[in-house]
Amino acid sequence: MSKRFDNKKNLYILGALVILLGLTVLIRIPKRQATLKENLINLDTSRVSSITIIPRIGEGAPFDFTKNSGRWIVKQGDITSAPEKDVVQNILAEMRDLKPKSLEAVDKSRWKEFSVTDSLAIRVILRDENNKSLADLMVGRFSYNQTGNTYGRSGGGGIVGTSYVRLCNEKKIYGIDGFLALSFSGKFNDYRDKSFLKINKEDITKISLKMPGDSSFVLEKKGKIWLIGGKTTDSVAVAGYLNGLAFLNGQEFRDNYKPSADPVSILTVEGNNLLNASVKCYKGENESEFILNSSLNPGIYFSGKREGIYSKLFQPEKFFIPKPPKKDRKK
Repeated sequence: MSKRFDNKKNLYILGALVILLGLTVLIRIPKRQATLKENLINLDTSRVSSITIIPRIGEGAPFDFTKNSGRWIVKQGDITSAPEKDVVQNILAEMRDLKPKSLEAVDKSRWKEFSVTDSLAIRVILRDENNKSLADLMVGRFSYNQTGNTYGRSGGGGIVGTSYVRLCNEKKIYGIDGFLALSFSGKFNDYRDKSFLKINKEDITKISLKMPGDSSFVLEKKGKIWLIGGKTTDSVAVAGYLNGLAFLNGQEFRDNYKPSADPVSILTVEGNNLLNASVKCYKGENESEFILNSSLNPGIYFSGKREGIYSKLFQPEKFFIPKPPKKDRKK
C-alpha cells in the first residue's frame, strides 16, 4: 500500500472526526443548556410573608420568620425574638438571585452525594400571606476551588465556590455559584438580634455605676474632662471604656429567665441627644455567671461570665484613676 494512499485515508478519518465534533457541539451542548433555567426560582420578594428554615437533622428545631405589621420576627416554639439586622433581606436576596450554572444529576441516585436528602439538606420555604408556597428549596453541600496564584504573588487569585441545591418537588440537582450552604447554616440563636448596647459615645455625659458594697460611683463629664467625685480620671482608660459601650452584643441567650431577686449591679448612661440607657445585672446559678438585661432589648436576657461582657460594663473605680508615676531608681 502506498504512502500516498495512507495519507489520503488519514485525511478521511480526520474529516469524519471534525464532522462528529461539530455535531456534538450543535446537538448535545444546546440540549444540555436547554435543561438549565435562567433563574431557579421566579420570586417576587414583596409577596413573601413568612420564611421557614428547617436545619439539618441534629442541628436544631425548625424556626420561622414572620412579617408582623410590617416588621419581621423570628420564632422557634414559644420563643419569639427580633431577627439579626438585615438577615431577612439577605435571605430574600439569596433566594431571588439563584442562577444555576450546571445540572449535576437528574434522579434520586445522587441526592446523598450532594447532601440534598431530607436529613442532610437545609430546607428553606417561602410563603405568601395566604400560606401558599412561593419557593421550597433543599440546600446541600458546597465545594470550592482555588483560582489564580495559590501563593498570593502578583496575578491575583482567590476561592470560588459551588453550592448544590434542588427544588423540593423535583429530582434534579443544580450547581449554584457561591456558598449558599453557609448562608443558611446555623441554629435559631444565630439568626437572632444580639444587640445589647448601641450608644453614640460622643453624646455620653454621665455614667452611674451601682455595685455591691460601697463600690458605687459616678463618672461625669465636665467640659472635656471626665471626673469621679471631682477627681480627674485617666483619659485613656475612659476612652477605652466608652468605646466598649458604643456597640456591645450579648453572648448566650438566657430564654425564659425571670429575676427572683433585685439586680446586684446597675449601670445607667445619660447624655445629650439620647434616651437614658440602663443595664441590670443579676446573679447567675454559680459564682462565675451573671444574667444581664439592657433597656435597648428589654425582653431579652443574656448569660455572661465575669471576664466577658460583665467586665466591659462594670469596672471598679480604680480602673479610671490615673496610676501614680513610677519613681526613678537611684543609681
